[in-house]
Formats: sequence, structure tokens, C-alpha cells
Amino acid sequence: MKKWFSVGLWCTFFLLTMVVNSSAELTSDELLQILKEKGLITDQDIEKAKESRKEKEEVSEEKEEVLVKAARRPKTLNFKGRVQARFTSIENGDLSNVTYQKPFDQSEFDGFVIRRVRLRWYGEVVDKWKYHVQISVDGDHNADKLDPAKPDYELMKNDVGVMLQDAYFVYGLHPYLNIRVGQFKSRFSPSYTTAGPKLPLCERPLVIDKIARRREIGISLESARTGEWDGRTHGTKVHDRPIFYAVGLYNGSGFNRMRNDNENFMATAMFIWRPSPYIDFGVSYAYDQVGYDYETTVLGKAEKHTVLGKDYYLYPVDDHKVADNLQLWDFSFALDWEPVHLQAEYVQQDGDESERQYGYGIQAQIDLADNFQLTARYDEFDPNVDVDNQFDSRWYTVGYNWFIHGSDIKWQLNYTFREEMHGKNVDNDVLITHFQVLF
Repeated sequence: MKKWFSVGLWCTFFLLTMVVNSSAELTSDELLQILKEKGLITDQDIEKAKESRKEKEEVSEEKEEVLVKAARRPKTLNFKGRVQARFTSIENGDLSNVTYQKPFDQSEFDGFVIRRVRLRWYGEVVDKWKYHVQISVDGDHNADKLDPAKPDYELMKNDVGVMLQDAYFVYGLHPYLNIRVGQFKSRFSPSYTTAGPKLPLCERPLVIDKIARRREIGISLESARTGEWDGRTHGTKVHDRPIFYAVGLYNGSGFNRMRNDNENFMATAMFIWRPSPYIDFGVSYAYDQVGYDYETTVLGKAEKHTVLGKDYYLYPVDDHKVADNLQLWDFSFALDWEPVHLQAEYVQQDGDESERQYGYGIQAQIDLADNFQLTARYDEFDPNVDVDNQFDSRWYTVGYNWFIHGSDIKWQLNYTFREEMHGKNVDNDVLITHFQVLF
């Protein structure tokens, strides 16, 4: 009898709950108190009801937490691209005995070229795991048309043709600990690691293209990057955390070599400190070991060999051991005090078997309007401090950026006065203008 009375009591309780909730705004505690005053339930019944309600709420919270965790396991696929159409006009002096920056300005060349085409896929596989793949078509001719007898053959080959640029994944363990593995830009130099579409001039500083470390296959431990390094990247978010660091270990075999072709590695470290929203300081270090059979490159000191009437530049290799141990330092500074943005970067390289070389670039941008900007840069590069010749260069560049639709549609124009520091000056000034579309 008592059992059936309890069942009836609880049925009455739930019916009254429904009625009261539909007719008035009463809480469950208020309803239980009313039933107690009517003598229908006791304090013990109230405690049991509260415990039952608490258990149901905990189960509901667990289900909600499971749903939230499931929702945080994204799998995304994003696609973006870039096209840069360029026109170049260069004074046609004796360009074989001066410093040039890229393959397309090593000889007489006036005309149009597709400077860069980039296609990239990126996204997240699961929570904290990201991937990035990028391919490119660069330059005005194919790598198989380059002369391997040139000392810069390897560097030139990396600038032209269809190739894989990036292929890596990132595991975001913590905002100050990310693991990056694959082929990517080695963590050395803010100028080199600045996104290409955001560059304020048509090319990076001369010394960066000549001796800074480039893309490699390896692993990097680094803090998360929340934006671009400084105000040179017009209209984009600046990395505003007080520090950025990265330490990496790479094959050191060069760009787009799918395996390590010797027993040596390259190590880099990069550190950027932002003491205030307006300035940042950076320092990078790289230890690289170069010199393999049949390598031709501007790095280090190569020996000249003549084969079938052609000159080739080869490193001396003793017992298949590295021929040159290189140490590189990079020091950078940036100031953003709108509408003025200033960056300076110095790079030095020295080796056991090669002479010290250095260079630096100082560049500035002045915002005249939200969509128009004046630019300028001074470049100095000395490939051998012990020799004064026509390869020691000073370049003065002026130009503008017209942001037609932000960086998505941008028109850049640069004119560079190229001066040889020693020896006879050569007529090699160059006008470069290109139109960029991002999609």
C-alpha cells in the first residue's frame, strides 16, 4: 500500500510540475516547497528529488562535453593561388661580370614574364594537426636551359621551373610549442620568412637571395605565429606576442632534394623580441656544412674544372667529407610608426674553406593613403671581403605599391639603380613592375 502511495505521490508531483511550469514561472525548488507545505511530501523526499536532479544534470553535461569534443575535430581543405605577371626592362651592359639577383636579370632581357604562380592546399586534419602543400611555376625559362658551368647554377635552378615549394604538417601542442615537419622555409631571417604576396618591393633584399638559408627538409620546434613580423606587410595582422622562437634541424642538402645526400645536417635558430607594439628585434643563426661531389653553387669556394670545353665549378671533397663548414648570422630591426614603416637586416656568412661575405638591406614604406604606398630600399652585398671587384654591389631602389583590392589585387613598380662599388660601373639599372592577383 505504501509503495503504491509513493508512486501516486511522484506522479502527482510531476503532473503538478508540468501544470505549474505551463501556467507560472516557478522553479523546481519553489514547487517542492509548496508540496511540503501541503503535507504531500517530506524533507527526505525533497533531498531525494534534488539528488536525482543533480545526477541528471551531470549526465547532461557529460553528453554536452562529448558533443563539444566531437565538434572540435575538424577536417578541412582550403585552396588558394597567386599569379604575378611582370614586365622587366634592364640596361644591357656587360652583365656577365656583375652581381645579379635572379636568373631573369643575368642577361639581356626586356619583356613580359609570369614571375610567380603559386597553388597551395592547406587545412586541418584533426584538432591541432595542420597541413600545407604548395607548388610553383617561376621564372622565364626552364632549369634544363641553364648553363651548369655558371657558379650560381644551383641557386638559379631553384628559381625557375615547376617544383614543389612546401609540403609539411604542424602539430600545435601549445602556443609556445609547435612541431613543424616536412619541406618548408628554414627558420632563418624575417625577410625570407615574410609571405611573398605581402612583400613591399618586387623582390627580397639582395643579400637574402644570395646567402640566406632557403627551403629545406627537416623539423622545427617553434612558437605559434599569429601574423606577419611587422608593418612591411600592408593591411595584415602583426605578430603581437612578445617573443617568437624557432630551432630547426634540416638535411642541409638544398631546396627540393628529397633525401639527405651526405652525412651532414644544417641547424638553425631564430628569435624575435617585440618589447613594444612599435618595434621588434631579431637574431638568427645557422650552421651549415656544404660541399658534395659535383655540386655547383655560389656558396663557399669552388674549384674550376674544364670538361669538353666547358668550365664547371666543383667543391673539393676529401674522402666524401664536407668541404666547408659555414656559420651565418642574421640581425634585424623593424619600426612601425604609422604612416612610416622601417626594416633593416644584416647577414654575414663565414666558412672554414671560404672567405667572409656579408650584406644588408634597409627599406622603408610610407603610407600616403589606405591603398597607396611609396617604397624604397638600399642594398649592399660583398661576396668576398678580401677582394674588391665589380661584384661588390650597392643598389638603390624606389617604387610604389597600389593596393587596388588590398594585397589580393596589387600593382607594384620598382626602379633600381645598380652601382658597382669597385671597378668599372656597368649599365645594368632595371625597371620592374608586376601585377599580382590572389585567388
